[in-house]
Amino acid sequence: MVYSFFELYLENKTKEELIEKAKSYKILYKQEGLNGLKNQITKEAEIIKSVELFFKMYDKKGEIILNTNTGIHTKDLVINLENYGKLKPDTYILTTIEYFDVIIYKLSNKHILVIGKSKLENNKLLNRLMEIFYISGIIVFFLSLTGGILITNSITKKIKNISNTAKDITTSMKLDKRVAITGSKDELDDLALLINDLLDRIETLIRTLKETTESIAHDLKTPITRIRSSAENLLMKGNLSNDCGNLLVYIIEETDSLTQMIEDLLTLSKLESGTFQLQKEKINLSNIVKKIYNLFKDYAQTKKIDIILNIQEDVYIYGNEKYISRAIANLIDNAIKFNKENGYIKIDLLENDNKEIILKIEDSGIGIPQEKIDKIFEKFYRVDESRGIYTGSGLGLSLVKAILTQHDTKIEVLSEENIGTTFIITFQKITNL
Repeated sequence: MVYSFFELYLENKTKEELIEKAKSYKILYKQEGLNGLKNQITKEAEIIKSVELFFKMYDKKGEIILNTNTGIHTKDLVINLENYGKLKPDTYILTTIEYFDVIIYKLSNKHILVIGKSKLENNKLLNRLMEIFYISGIIVFFLSLTGGILITNSITKKIKNISNTAKDITTSMKLDKRVAITGSKDELDDLALLINDLLDRIETLIRTLKETTESIAHDLKTPITRIRSSAENLLMKGNLSNDCGNLLVYIIEETDSLTQMIEDLLTLSKLESGTFQLQKEKINLSNIVKKIYNLFKDYAQTKKIDIILNIQEDVYIYGNEKYISRAIANLIDNAIKFNKENGYIKIDLLENDNKEIILKIEDSGIGIPQEKIDKIFEKFYRVDESRGIYTGSGLGLSLVKAILTQHDTKIEVLSEENIGTTFIITFQKITNL
């Protein structure tokens, strides 16, 4: 736009100069006649001595009666006056012939004055302007590139800071972390403030929910404990009918189930709250599996179920022994409950070629329908309700999943109805602890 404007400006300026010069010569022509005009033009041409400006005068026959500055640019310049023969005296035409801006001015019916000014000087200015534009463009490009990189790095750094905080919260499950405020008061700082405010609200909400849940659990456990104590006292007195005794035993069992359910809910709530962090250390997974096997082997025998062990010795992982033991115990307990008579449970613990620790618990039980496998880790979901079996609260596998999630551990389920179920847990091997 600047180039076009400047080009138009130079063109108009040249035309104005030609018009003013031609009019001044017309006045001289009227005052001093043809010879006076010729003498003035000749003097000016000698002073100028430039091929950038030329003068020509023609008589009414079209013969040249004056021709100045016949240099390399103008000597072969031919002006066809036939196109301008109908001009009236004191009128003119502005045109372009080759690379000259030209004014053709009719002084009278006998004489025509032609003044031409070369475009070369203007073109030099325009070319210089274009060079300036190119140089400026390159400078502006690199300045913009540098500024863009600096701004992008600044924005990327702030976004990365927000992303890292989110990852830290996800990994550590601690809601006390906050996004750093740079003090630049830009949109990203506003976003960081909003995120921090949101985290404050979430932390407050979860803390309140946790306190409320614990209060409710405590309030529930107290009457349940009283009911159980009352039932035990009645049962110990004797002199009860069989029906009454069986009812009291049932009450005691149900209160135990309720107590266990409350404990599981509290544990699950704590694990999923985002405010609880398990204390982890180097633990011997081989010994843990053996201890759980010793705990369940007698119970399995009463169900006529064989437990087959294939345990690699001294397999270590990084975790919390109490919670890992609870997760494995829940899986083995389920494998016994939902197994078949004279069935089996295979427990394999080994390190694979990818340096991963694989714990596999396989049973020959009733299996899980394929369409329900994705739902088994949901709270209170029980696959076996449709079969008339209501064992358990539906929290066991939810608890297993929450514990393994805290350990960054993957669990996979393979199952086929009436054939059996296999749980595959993949731990990362520790190498520097």
